[in-house]
Amino acid sequence: MVRASQLLLVLLTLAAPAAACPFCTSVAPSLSQRRDEATVAALAEVSQSGADSVTFRLHKLLTGAEHVAHRETLTLSRSDATGAAAIKVGQLALLLGTRAAAADKLAWDVVPLNEVGYAYIARAPSRRLPSAERLAHYVKFLEHADPLLAEDAYLEFGAASYDEVAQLADRLPFASIRRWIADDKVPEARKGFYGLALGLARSPADRAANRDALRRVIDGKADDFRAGFDGILGGYLMLEGRQGLKLIEERFLAAADARPGDVQHAVTALRFMHEFGRDAIPAADLNRAMRRLLARPEFAATAIVDLARIRDWAALDDVVALFGREGYPEPATTGAIVGYLLACPRKEAADALAQLRKRDPRRVAEAEARRTVFGPNR
Repeated sequence: MVRASQLLLVLLTLAAPAAACPFCTSVAPSLSQRRDEATVAALAEVSQSGADSVTFRLHKLLTGAEHVAHRETLTLSRSDATGAAAIKVGQLALLLGTRAAAADKLAWDVVPLNEVGYAYIARAPSRRLPSAERLAHYVKFLEHADPLLAEDAYLEFGAASYDEVAQLADRLPFASIRRWIADDKVPEARKGFYGLALGLARSPADRAANRDALRRVIDGKADDFRAGFDGILGGYLMLEGRQGLKLIEERFLAAADARPGDVQHAVTALRFMHEFGRDAIPAADLNRAMRRLLARPEFAATAIVDLARIRDWAALDDVVALFGREGYPEPATTGAIVGYLLACPRKEAADALAQLRKRDPRRVAEAEARRTVFGPNR
């Protein structure tokens, strides 16, 4: 779980509009991103291999031709070029050279390739193309038999926004995705995206099949933290609406024995629905579900910050009632309460904060001093 001192700042970050897939855990750039960010990018083949250096025959320059103009080969030090240590004669590779601001030479990365990977990179579309057109190219490589291609296609979708992915709803392979979310061999981290993808279905038949597939995953046994489960829940809520929310409330938000990791995923799914799914579930229902966590000490601060973010001021009395309550962790809970009251525009909030200052001036002052997430002072 996020440490108390970090909680409010982390949750504020989550309040910002999603610039990338909301349920993707991708942190690495895709190969096309690396290609475009490099000073030089080239497809090549090892022609000579020595103990200390390796020489590549340049097949195709993808970017930065002016930096290696008229050169047919490139020799790199094995120790200085990342990924070149074990490469052998005949090996295909993607070469990426990057010049740092203060450097006078390029730093090189070598990505070993087989013939399939070589063709994949050679045919990768320009990132200047419209996002829907470019992402459509990568649909057929999701869970490809070659691990490099499967991971890279996922990274392309991981960097895309929800709206960009939604444009491809009619081109997504739902039957395959339903298999992937139940396949133990598919990395759990990718299943967040696949859950989201299933939630985008438009035809009644696909919606019903996708809903049932997601429900089987939700009902399945798992460890406490399963990467991507937030996307599974988000996709299910998009398809099942209020009935789905009822299940999430009962199974995770109100159940004292719910696994903490699953509760965190449920909260992420609610945030997603607030931003993208209000056609499926009204905001008032989502707010009510979030308030369930006020009764759970370990999640109350999370819930309070989210209630402030979504401007649910109807929860004011319930939030104030948690100040100083035994069993609720400090300083996270007090900080969340004070932040909520400072954000709330109602006179009742100002009055409540004044009362709390009288009741425990030191604790409130410390919480106000830490306040960085709810904007300026009153």
